Amino acid sequence: MRYLKKISNKLVLIWMILFSIHAYSIEQKIEISDIKLDFKEGHYFVSYSQSITLLSEAKEALSKGIPFKFLVTAKISQKNKYGLNSLILYKIFYFQLKYKSLLQKYMVSDMNDQKSYFSNIDDAIMRLSYIEKWDIGPSNNLKEGTLELKAKLDKKYLPKALQINFNKKSWDVESEITKYEIGKLN
Repeated sequence: MRYLKKISNKLVLIWMILFSIHAYSIEQKIEISDIKLDFKEGHYFVSYSQSITLLSEAKEALSKGIPFKFLVTAKISQKNKYGLNSLILYKIFYFQLKYKSLLQKYMVSDMNDQKSYFSNIDDAIMRLSYIEKWDIGPSNNLKEGTLELKAKLDKKYLPKALQINFNKKSWDVESEITKYEIGKLN
């Protein structure tokens, strides 16, 4: 009898570990990849792919008319002669995803302020999967340096009732800071 109790305790422990791994794997996040940096006429333009994963609770809030405004930051820095990073460019931009109840469509407003309308939320999120030629600012053509990108849901644009639940994981949608060496991108 004791043997069965030990086995059942181990099975419960294994089940809890597997469940927590599964719950962690379906978290909301933004993944940035395939960065391309171009320099034309004294300006840097960045293009990249992003994958946005939302939980069902966030998708439901979006379908009820709560707009999601995402903040994207781009930084270009270069090491100076003392080995310290000096900031060359810093640019923030927003893109927005919201449901238009009168049209019964999802609207995507991208970084270039172009609006697109979609019948379902997955198509709207797919539209945001590739950001093309985002002008991050004027600069000299750098031979080396670091480009950093980060995207996240800006919680301060959520309705006040949802801002009370800031600590709740439903509203934590963000990417890791993605760093790439400029010499490798060009």
